[in-house]
Amino acid sequence: MTAIDLLRALPVCAELDEDALRVLSTLSHECDFAPGDWLLRQGEPADFAYAITHGEVGVVRTLPGGGELALAEVGAGSLVGEIGLLAATHRIASVRALTPVHAIKFERGVFTAACRMRQPAARTMLHAVLARLCQTMRLLTEQMAEHLPAATPWTPSPRAQTEALFDYPQFLSLLRCAPGLGEAGLREFVARTTPRVLAPGEVLFHAEAPADGIALVVRGAAEAIAIRERESQALQVFGPGSLCGLPSALDGRALGLRVRAREQSLVLHFPQGGFDEAWQASDEFAFSLLAVVGEQVADSMPRLVNRLAQQIGLHRAQLILARGVG
Repeated sequence: MTAIDLLRALPVCAELDEDALRVLSTLSHECDFAPGDWLLRQGEPADFAYAITHGEVGVVRTLPGGGELALAEVGAGSLVGEIGLLAATHRIASVRALTPVHAIKFERGVFTAACRMRQPAARTMLHAVLARLCQTMRLLTEQMAEHLPAATPWTPSPRAQTEALFDYPQFLSLLRCAPGLGEAGLREFVARTTPRVLAPGEVLFHAEAPADGIALVVRGAAEAIAIRERESQALQVFGPGSLCGLPSALDGRALGLRVRAREQSLVLHFPQGGFDEAWQASDEFAFSLLAVVGEQVADSMPRLVNRLAQQIGLHRAQLILARGVG
């Protein structure tokens, strides 16, 4: 099979036409692995991803205190290490060949350059990667909710009190998303968003419906809450410079978690219609938006995996202690 044939069979390339596949073939190269070979190692720098075209691999996570947590066994059509395409980070899991494996390697530097040159094939694939990671984030939060400890009672949040907005634009360059957006991107983001003041506990996004856009936390903090009847537990905290509303804004599905202000906060709300328009554009702001969204998802994934691993490790320890006491 040719490289284009291999790419055509990958779900992550499903939206690419023949011309785009031809371009993508020039942005990647093929690799082979023997059974037992490591494709990725937990903790190592992440700057590339593999698409498995033949064979099977095992994905494992080393737990705090020792031991391994088997996360998945995947085969042809699967993408592993995809966080490495989005941001400079470290591997959150290891991947080992279980059988002879043939894979296609995609490098972040190559894709970043292609996106800056406004290459549609590269951008479309990165959009597909983000969609896959959104699905993974949902699965992680569902598993975290299953292992949550006893929660605190939840009461309806108050409405925000009216207060004068402070001169927030001058502080935007200090936010962690500022380098990704750039000076021009920050100005564009402000022009397309609406500032909103939130009182402690006020709901920003509801769990039962798709988010009505995204929100950039400028001051204060928001938290994603898992709700069980009238009990709640915070799964993730979004501080200044963080984007809330992902992955719902990307896939259009119900958020599944309630996002509320943890303290008096100021956010910039980017409505869904405007976000969709910017997301599908091919200008410099679209590239900047892709960069900060990718960084946000890449940052959230290890945090979710680490917390889940800690919860599972604690659960296992409790079972061992219970058997010892018995």
